[in-house]
Amino acid sequence: MANFVVSAHMTKGDVLPFLRFSAALKKRGHRVTLVTHGAFGPLAHKAGIEFRELDPPEQYKQIMKDLYMLENPLTKPDLYAKYEEIYYAQDKLQKEYDILSELCQAPDSVLICREMSGFIAMMVSEKLGVPIIAGFLAPSYVTQLQTWADLSFDFSISLINRFREHNGLAPVKDWLSWAKAIQTNIGFWPEEYASREPEWGFDVEPVGFPLADEAELEPLPESLVTFLESGEPPLLITGGTGKLLKSNFYEVCVEACRLTGQRAIIVTQHEELLPAELPDNMQWYSVLPLAAVYPLLGSIIHHGGIGTVSGSMAGGVPQLALAADTDRPDNGKRVKNLGLGEYLPPALWEPHLIADALKRIASPHVKERCMQMKEIMHNHDTMEYACGVAERIVGQKSFAISSERLALDYAAAASEMTAMSQTAATAESETVNRIMQSSAEQRAKLIQQLLRKRKELAGVQDE
Repeated sequence: MANFVVSAHMTKGDVLPFLRFSAALKKRGHRVTLVTHGAFGPLAHKAGIEFRELDPPEQYKQIMKDLYMLENPLTKPDLYAKYEEIYYAQDKLQKEYDILSELCQAPDSVLICREMSGFIAMMVSEKLGVPIIAGFLAPSYVTQLQTWADLSFDFSISLINRFREHNGLAPVKDWLSWAKAIQTNIGFWPEEYASREPEWGFDVEPVGFPLADEAELEPLPESLVTFLESGEPPLLITGGTGKLLKSNFYEVCVEACRLTGQRAIIVTQHEELLPAELPDNMQWYSVLPLAAVYPLLGSIIHHGGIGTVSGSMAGGVPQLALAADTDRPDNGKRVKNLGLGEYLPPALWEPHLIADALKRIASPHVKERCMQMKEIMHNHDTMEYACGVAERIVGQKSFAISSERLALDYAAAASEMTAMSQTAATAESETVNRIMQSSAEQRAKLIQQLLRKRKELAGVQDE
């Protein structure tokens, strides 16, 4: 029996895959502890999993509201800096580090975390020599690491490096270098959704979608049962549990349904995002057991979250993804390419265009394709596959993150930056010599060229 320590963060769609993974490992006789937000304590206890909370349950709603700060760190760095200040405070990071370190003292420990948000688990693996597995929730989370490296995008690495130093660890180069130090990576999607692709840059093993098991299914509210029985299978509208959503999402969805006349169920915890009045043929719920709802639907409009995508696929439901941020546009495109529905980017979020898309996904061809994919998914045991991968590295300390490898990457990057600086300095010195040896008119032109070049390097545009 191994000791699995599982770290998870963020939305329900982010945490549930790791809770389900934990439950599957528990059923195979392992000791499992889930470390995440306090709001998930009841679900963990119901699954028989040991649980340690990172924050009190009452804080979770605020955490979800603050996710809007992550909308676009490139164009809204001030918002992202505010998020860092609140949620990457050293005392919060240290609390998780101490919990994970304590839990990993047991023999045959294995850490399981999500890529990136599991960086504390990655530090503990490196510090204590504990084997580690990273789970990627969507294919685009693999490719974005290379993109950030190409853009030299920091994305909290500087802040985390200070925390690493505080805990006796050397700095890391970037997210890509750090992620590549994990030798065992699983992708929580099936090969049919995304096979291994060369541009990923490192190996990620698709294991299938982490679907809800029977233990998660709960009775539906009586009002919903009555609504379902009173007419044709309705449409579901949901933007997920977080607030990382365009402000007009629900408004345009409701207007589109007015145009088509479709009955609809709306599920969101954020009532302030809804229109002031809803049509009589729509019902709003803050929370529903969606795994039990999907098979009862005619179609669904959603935000492109991977959990909603996979749940809809498992239910055989035609989908329309109005996807705008993070992994969502890529998920929406994959839904469309697989023939399971449609995808509209924000520029096309007009009620009449959404209504037209709803008519297209109601076609017999799309419905047939959805039922084919449903059968494929239900014939695949994701957790059997995922648990097998996890059990392969039990007791294998060579699968811990290597400080030596990270140090080599960091040193190579520092050496490259030094060489680039020296090259730039040499080029500028040669330019200065040319200036000194030229006429007054030539000097003026060369100085202007040099100033323009410096502006370009600094990212400053001429007016």
